[in-house]
Parts: sequence; C-alpha cells; structure tokens
Amino acid sequence: MGARSSGRARVRDVLAAVTVWIPLAAVATTWLIWRAELPSDLPRQWGSHGVSSTWPTGVAVALFALVCLGSALSATFALREGAAPTRRKTFLWSGFAAGLATGSWLMIAGSTITSGPGTEPQVGAWPLLLMALLGYGLIPFLLAHRWVAA
Repeated sequence: MGARSSGRARVRDVLAAVTVWIPLAAVATTWLIWRAELPSDLPRQWGSHGVSSTWPTGVAVALFALVCLGSALSATFALREGAAPTRRKTFLWSGFAAGLATGSWLMIAGSTITSGPGTEPQVGAWPLLLMALLGYGLIPFLLAHRWVAA
C-alpha cells in the first residue's frame, strides 16, 4: 500500500470511534449500580472545610452523560469520508471531553459512595482517577489510522 490514503474509515478508525463510547457506558453503568445509594444532592465543589456547594444528582448525571454522548457522536461522525483529514484530532478532543466528564462523575459520585451514608463526602484520592482519565483521548487518537493526503 502506498502513502496515499482514501478518506474512508478503516477498521482502526472504527475501533477508535468505538472507544469514545466507553466513557458513556461507564457513566451509565455506575449510575445504575449506585443510584439507590446516592443522595438527592451531590458535591459540586470542595473548599478548605469540606463540601462548599452541591447540585441535584439528576442534573449531575445528565450533564456528564450528555458530554459523553456528544463526544461519542462527534467521534462517530468523524468516520465520514470527508472528515478524514481531521479524524484523529476529533478522536483526541472527543476522548478528552469524554474522559474529563467520566472522571468528574466518578470523582463526585465515587467519593459520595465511599464516604458512606450520612457522612460528608471526602474527595480523597479520587482526583488521581480524574487526572488519569484526562488522557483518555490518547487512546482513540493513537488507535486511528494516520491521514496522508492523496
């Protein structure tokens, strides 16, 4: 195969796009598993003395799921032939946004679940998972086929 590349998505591109759907599945699955244990309000911010503001659990899960859904749809639309020159960048930024949303959800909901009922959630080491998931966009980016102009 030469250096030329058609704009058609290859197997590697499809696999890369599929990986951007995984964060949405993680948010949905953890919400389904934890929903009975989650309070009606989740932490939104922590200050020096603990939780400084909250927001409704439904709003939080909807926001994070919508960001993940939008990212996954963006990655899927990048499989179009005309999107080939920017496909890898789309996968990178879509994966970044989905990883950030998933990490934020897991940090907020996970800290609440692990703190136990009736106690104020402690952020603990959850930000480490958030920081790790910030790099999620590298997975689809590196999986995708490199575009070479024809």
